[in-house]
Amino acid sequence: MNGDERRAPLCPICRARFRGAARCSRCGADLSPLMLLIAHAYRLRQQARQALCAGNRLRAFDYAERSQRLHATLEGDLLQLVCAAG
Repeated sequence: MNGDERRAPLCPICRARFRGAARCSRCGADLSPLMLLIAHAYRLRQQARQALCAGNRLRAFDYAERSQRLHATLEGDLLQLVCAAG
């Protein structure tokens, strides 16, 4: 099991691995709210990258940290490290 698999979102009903569909492949639960959280975390990571490029490390770290709380990824871990460095 690699790091991505450990952090893969799970269906809140049956705990099946999220496969990017609006319905759980195992139990049929509506996963739209999960998809919205993942998309929001992605946007926060994008904002972190933009803040980093603008030279605002504190704001970048805040965005990166918020994104990780919503949906932790290995890329998000790296982004947090980059934002904290310096």
